[in-house]
Amino acid sequence: MIGGAKQALLIAAIVGVAMGISGCREDEQGRPMVKQKGLYEGQPDETLSEDTRSALRARTEGQKF
Repeated sequence: MIGGAKQALLIAAIVGVAMGISGCREDEQGRPMVKQKGLYEGQPDETLSEDTRSALRARTEGQKF
């Protein structure tokens, strides 16, 4: 009975290690783990063309009270 418990514990340990290793994706390696408060570290927004800005201004004109 004790041999079966050791075997089950060994299998559980192997499965746990395998799951832990598979959770380390390549694209997550090297990313910052500590974030600086108030600092946006994402991709910069693309600028809007003047035509898009004019269209947005025209859409909001009807929403003013």
